[in-house]
Amino acid sequence: DQPKKKKKGKANSPKSTIFAFDRAESRFDILQERMGLLVPSAADNGNKVAVVPIHGDFLKADPSDPKFAKVRAIMLDPSCSGSGIVNSPDRWMEEVDDDKDKKRIQSLSNFQVVALKHAMSFPNVDRIVYSTCSVHEEENEGVVSKALSEAEKLEDGNEWELMAPVCLEHWPRRGKEGGIGGLTKSQADCLVRCNGLEGDETNGFFVSFFVRKKVSLSTGPETSRMAIENAGIPVYDGQFLDMCKKSEAPVEVARVAKKVDIKEATKNQKQQVQTQKNEPSSVKATDKTVKKREKKLAWKRKQALQKTQRMKKKEGAAKATTKDVKDK
Repeated sequence: DQPKKKKKGKANSPKSTIFAFDRAESRFDILQERMGLLVPSAADNGNKVAVVPIHGDFLKADPSDPKFAKVRAIMLDPSCSGSGIVNSPDRWMEEVDDDKDKKRIQSLSNFQVVALKHAMSFPNVDRIVYSTCSVHEEENEGVVSKALSEAEKLEDGNEWELMAPVCLEHWPRRGKEGGIGGLTKSQADCLVRCNGLEGDETNGFFVSFFVRKKVSLSTGPETSRMAIENAGIPVYDGQFLDMCKKSEAPVEVARVAKKVDIKEATKNQKQQVQTQKNEPSSVKATDKTVKKREKKLAWKRKQALQKTQRMKKKEGAAKATTKDVKDK
């Protein structure tokens, strides 16, 4: 009976375990909620994956702790400036203090380097994803460069190097060569950047993928590509770009339509209605997407205007208070 119990215990143990860290209580609650949505409980997913949320500081996690002995990969998404988030009106209207911002970015960069180096110190980890929602080089290429320079001190294939994520190999925007990080072109090409202010139509984001040299030499991108295909994981192949191209046409039509004489537009109203009825469903869906985007932009402008008015009102109240104090 005893051996049977042992076998049963092994069968019930999860094949993979995710340790999810966050030290802030408010964010930890969100972390637990989102992990529950992304990864079903061990009982529901056939004991393939178990999630262990940890309310604590990742920097205080001991790499030699037996609990983390089998950890092979780390996804590190540390605190950052959030400078890539362009869909928040509050961020648009924040007062810019260059000196204060530079100090904050430098402080964040220092912390990010420490966090990345700590991730690299786990002895059995051979893959790390480092990401931010920042567009600043100090938090992206600069951090990657400093971490790599430290990793060069390791030996026997334990050094770290960059590898381009196979699932994003068709994404056009890449890391910045030279600059603050001083990265080579081959290193910069391994990095993935998104910038909503430069036409990517998404929030700014940065992704880097580190692999131990001994692992990259034995596997390489082709092995990763095969693993992804076998697992049925979707691979980006320009789908987002195609979607953007489809959405551009109705915008151009709308711009031209504004130039049409009102009387002529009124005469052709019935014809236009009939044409719309005959339009393919794909075109109608695209029109709906454009209208939704325009509505969202209008909301952003309204929010920004309201914040400006509130700020001016506060400034006026502060000046009035100061004047009253001086008069007294």
